[in-house]
Amino acid sequence: MIETEILIVGGGPAGATAAKYLSMGGVDNLLVQRNLTFKKPCGGGIRIDGFDEFDISQELIKKRVNELVLVYKKSQISIDISKTPIAIVDRVAFDSALRDEAQKKGTTLYEASFVSLEIFDDYVVSTIKKENEYIEVKSKYVIAADGVNSKIRKQVNGDEVSSFMTHYCDITSQQYSSCTFHVGEKVAKQNYAWAFPHADGSNIGTVADSGCLEQLKADLNISEKTRDLGYKIPTYHNTLFFKDRVFFVGDSASQVLPFTYEGIYYAMGAAKIVADVIVHADEPSVYEKRWKQKYKRKFDTLLKLQKLFLRNNFMISIMMRLYRSKYIQKQMVEMWLGDRELEVNAAFALRVIKRLIKRRDK
Repeated sequence: MIETEILIVGGGPAGATAAKYLSMGGVDNLLVQRNLTFKKPCGGGIRIDGFDEFDISQELIKKRVNELVLVYKKSQISIDISKTPIAIVDRVAFDSALRDEAQKKGTTLYEASFVSLEIFDDYVVSTIKKENEYIEVKSKYVIAADGVNSKIRKQVNGDEVSSFMTHYCDITSQQYSSCTFHVGEKVAKQNYAWAFPHADGSNIGTVADSGCLEQLKADLNISEKTRDLGYKIPTYHNTLFFKDRVFFVGDSASQVLPFTYEGIYYAMGAAKIVADVIVHADEPSVYEKRWKQKYKRKFDTLLKLQKLFLRNNFMISIMMRLYRSKYIQKQMVEMWLGDRELEVNAAFALRVIKRLIKRRDK
């Protein structure tokens, strides 16, 4: 048996960020990642301000996206986000750099698989498998950063992360410079499909079934042979923060922004909060309180907007009419990529109706 103050399971952005800030705070920690060369199916998009917030080198940025495009049938709307661009990273290189930074600060890194854990009053004993050796790790707490298929969540909470299955593929025949969101029941049902720039080439997919992916390919005039894949994407439902000496962060906690399904930035944000709570020996419940103070209103607002505007094609058409307003575009971008707060209530609905009436009169 080996001992450490904190065992972190999962070496993606959430786990590596937690490890870095714990080490900076003088807390001994062991970071376990099953495969150090694992390439997670992910668009690799991060808010540009996250690089300063989490002290990450901008040399890791492969591309910058300055424009969003909404597409519904033959209607297309461009939205300028050049003041708050989205950075595209290569996830293998990005995750590796985050882990390297944690190691430089003092984290111990193992390429090993989590097997199981046993929880006691004052500590946790976890079993990991490193190569062909089973090792027991005694720690004060465990941080579960093990993703949408979290084994720890299944063992501790008896449930799985709420998720959708996405269908996607990488393409080389078309290069995209903007993040394009395709909406409508044929390509995305009550979600969205996408065509995004990728670290190498482009990536297209849908938060719907494989038939919707084929429709998207047809709409984009993609004839090249593709390798179609599927992967779960978490949803903001049944969030879990702390239970039985285990902190949950990122995908394992269901901390994925609704509507856009953005996860990397918020996984790192949650990890930094957890690390701060542990470093200052605060009560574990403080983690959930601080997360909600910082993010809950944004998450709840986007969930309401998703349910409202992606409900069916009629509501999507209303959303498209709204987004033709530069004022609406500005408000939504500031809310999504900035710190502006927006309350979706009766007053909001009234403002929406007024905007629609004004556009019709014009």
